[in-house]
Amino acid sequence: MADFVESAKHLVSAAVSRTTWEAQKQLRIRNKQGEIDQLLKQRQLLLEELATAAMTLYQQGALSQPQLARICASIQELDADLRNREQQLQEIKNETYQPEQFAPQPPRDYTPPPVAPTAPTTQQAPAGMGSVPGTAGAAGSAGSSGPRVADKVPCPHCGQLVRVRALYCSSCGKKIG
Repeated sequence: MADFVESAKHLVSAAVSRTTWEAQKQLRIRNKQGEIDQLLKQRQLLLEELATAAMTLYQQGALSQPQLARICASIQELDADLRNREQQLQEIKNETYQPEQFAPQPPRDYTPPPVAPTAPTTQQAPAGMGSVPGTAGAAGSAGSSGPRVADKVPCPHCGQLVRVRALYCSSCGKKIG
């Protein structure tokens, strides 16, 4: 029994020693990584200072190195694009939910239009109706195959006709309204 206890003490002691060594190793790794991060941060600050000096010289017309001038011009173009995209992002963030876009639409009036007394015409079913009970032979005529032109408006972006209550243009995909 004494050998068992001695063996257990030895195993526990070895485990504690190994755990202590692993913990100290992790601390050394973390400290060394912190030193490396500090050096990288200092390097980044120096590069930013160099970039600022080069941009200042470029804007003053005093930068004669063509490769540096090309890089500075590209940075200015990138800055303009960045400002444009930040403005677009802000516009998107400022959009508000409009519950009326998703509110139930009032039911359509399916009453057939009055027949003009002067010209005999065939009665047509309203757009998209197909066969309507109580209409003798009028449904399915040539004029009822799709939405009427009066139910469409031009897209403000591309000019293609879209439904009156459409949220997005089916042609260009842009938001309407």
